[in-house]
Amino acid sequence: MVRISVVIPTYNNAHVLRTTLAHLSRQDYPQEAYEVVVVDDGSTDETAEVVKAQSSRLPVRYIWQPNAGRSAARNRGAREARHEILLFIDSDIWAEPNVLGCHARHHASGQRVGVQGPTLVHPESRVNTYMQTKWLLPDLTIRRRRNMSPYHVITQNFSVRREDFWATGGFDERFRGYGLEDIELGYRLRQAGVRLVWEPQAKVWHYHVEDLPTALHKQVENGTNAVYFWRKHGRRIGMGLFLEILPVLLPWKWLVYRSGLLSPVIRSVLRLAEGASERWTRCRTLPLLVCNECYHFLLFEAYYEGVFRALREAPLGWESSTAPEHGKP
Repeated sequence: MVRISVVIPTYNNAHVLRTTLAHLSRQDYPQEAYEVVVVDDGSTDETAEVVKAQSSRLPVRYIWQPNAGRSAARNRGAREARHEILLFIDSDIWAEPNVLGCHARHHASGQRVGVQGPTLVHPESRVNTYMQTKWLLPDLTIRRRRNMSPYHVITQNFSVRREDFWATGGFDERFRGYGLEDIELGYRLRQAGVRLVWEPQAKVWHYHVEDLPTALHKQVENGTNAVYFWRKHGRRIGMGLFLEILPVLLPWKWLVYRSGLLSPVIRSVLRLAEGASERWTRCRTLPLLVCNECYHFLLFEAYYEGVFRALREAPLGWESSTAPEHGKP
């Protein structure tokens, strides 16, 4: 029997974490074969009480630490884990009953694999216009089942052997704020010979409500992390293309996203489209499609704010930090 440690980092998200743990308690996988490790990254809400309330029907452990970020919290959970397989999900991820079994099936042979399952936006989280554009269009990303690209790793629903996780150093805790620390882990796992596989049956739902300002702030951090990611791995051309930060691209990106020529027009169109989406109750698809395109532009604008800010920093600010590069087992 494959034994799994589910690692959940959380920060001030008790009201959603309650449902996350309830879903894990209803897995069609033997409870003696898994545990849940909740790492509270300095919360000030009732997270501890929520976890304690679930302990009678779920093998769950609660660990508190001062706020240190998502990568550090995940590494702490991996250090505290008792089982050989680590399954990383987030505190706002609601798992279908078969998720643990789907992950376990790939690890049963003992092969060096990392298993990625799909994450879908929960319908109940679509409470504003921004959230209603999530998954408005189908996901056309091509993922290879048996040899998935590391650029498709999302640790909202990703499992790996603990031995392989620590052999590559765990999560890099020098990533700042939001974004790309999971893809970078996948990249290092792939470089170390771990085969990444896509398991479409291991479905989870993401219940996370945000608005445009919150998403823009996260994209600034994402752009900053993209530069760190690229520099860390030798400024590879393919990686630069994926991150859209190759030097040959940047003059065009600056003109489109940082010159300020298009942003006023996009925001004006967005206001009209958002208003239409509220008024046109019987035919909202067209204004929502327009909103979606405007949101994408503004998110890229924020991303390149972070990119160009990071590119202006001195190299020593990135690559000679005295902070630990990865977690320690």
